[in-house]
Amino acid sequence: MSITKKTSLFTMLIMMMLVAAACGDKADNNAQTEDTTKTETAAATDTDTAKTEDTESTETSTDAAAEEDNSANVELGTTEKGSYTNDYFGVSLKFPEEWEFQDAAGMNELTSASSDAIAGDDDMKKKQLELSQTKTLNLLMASELPLGGQEVGPSAMAIAEKVSLLQGIRTGKDYLEATKKFMVDSQFPYEYKDIATETIGGKEMDVMQITMDAGDGTTITQDYYSTIIEGYAFNFIFTYLDDASKAEIDNIKKSVQFK
Repeated sequence: MSITKKTSLFTMLIMMMLVAAACGDKADNNAQTEDTTKTETAAATDTDTAKTEDTESTETSTDAAAEEDNSANVELGTTEKGSYTNDYFGVSLKFPEEWEFQDAAGMNELTSASSDAIAGDDDMKKKQLELSQTKTLNLLMASELPLGGQEVGPSAMAIAEKVSLLQGIRTGKDYLEATKKFMVDSQFPYEYKDIATETIGGKEMDVMQITMDAGDGTTITQDYYSTIIEGYAFNFIFTYLDDASKAEIDNIKKSVQFK
């Protein structure tokens, strides 16, 4: 498989793989903390323990009900020639009308077809992909070049992933730090800039820029934007290769509007 082909697949899948891994570790740590807390609490009176359990049960039930209600109301948005709109996340943007695009259903097909290529023989990554796909909303993929093709061109992508305070994901920066950790641990050949904050479409978002060598003398740049909306990490991934394609991406960024 060529480097450019692999890079194209990573572009579509990497954001869905990483938080499942990073948050999985945090979930294990939380579970260990909860076990320790339960052991310490057992030394207290039965009355105190009962009160604590009742309180925790009520809070857990409330949180679960809230998450179920949010999931029931979430929408994937509308993709048309040259535009994307999503009322649930309160966002819209425009992209060149001549670009190819995929809506949620099309993106699901692309990611399913590509997951084996990304995971290879790594069973852990396969499990991470499967877990992440159950929590991830594929919203938009728009690209100047054919999607899933051998060449990488400028593109704009929007995805959202359900997150929890228990996972330690409270801000877009938390999400991006988990992203970077997974990339570094996986030894992806990327260069990273420090996470910064930028206002896009009237909303403050955290942004991380990465660059990679495409293997043919071309440098690929990706800007990862993230913020928390309604219990989801809402993300843009903008990809470009040179000044001309960066100008196209800048126009897309300028078109973004949050309600």
